[in-house]
Amino acid sequence: MSKKKQIITTPLTAWLLEYMDEHDLTPTGLSLQAGLSAGSIRSLIKFPERKPKVETCLRLSDITGKPAEEILQMAGLHGVPEIAMMSPERIEILQRFQRLPGRLKLLLLKVAKDLDEYAQEGGAVQG
Repeated sequence: MSKKKQIITTPLTAWLLEYMDEHDLTPTGLSLQAGLSAGSIRSLIKFPERKPKVETCLRLSDITGKPAEEILQMAGLHGVPEIAMMSPERIEILQRFQRLPGRLKLLLLKVAKDLDEYAQEGGAVQG
């Protein structure tokens, strides 16, 4: 009597397989593009019952363009706090901002506005 491994798919694994097929990617290739360890996507496919980290879902969202909320839902990560859906860089910026005294917060806000204007103008700074 032969034992066949039952193939389990979840909405996330089905989407990952479809995305990789459409974009001619391997699991390792997608993992590396998303800034994950080489075996991350392969592990999600091989062990679909394991839930990925929120950060993994956010990185997949960044690289694929699929909304993070959809990926989190496919992964079964319902009710994730809004802060957890932010990129690690955004969380760090918020934490550092909160530690600054009031005057430095205002200065940092001015710098952020100037950088935004610089980016919107295609790199030309108005003086």
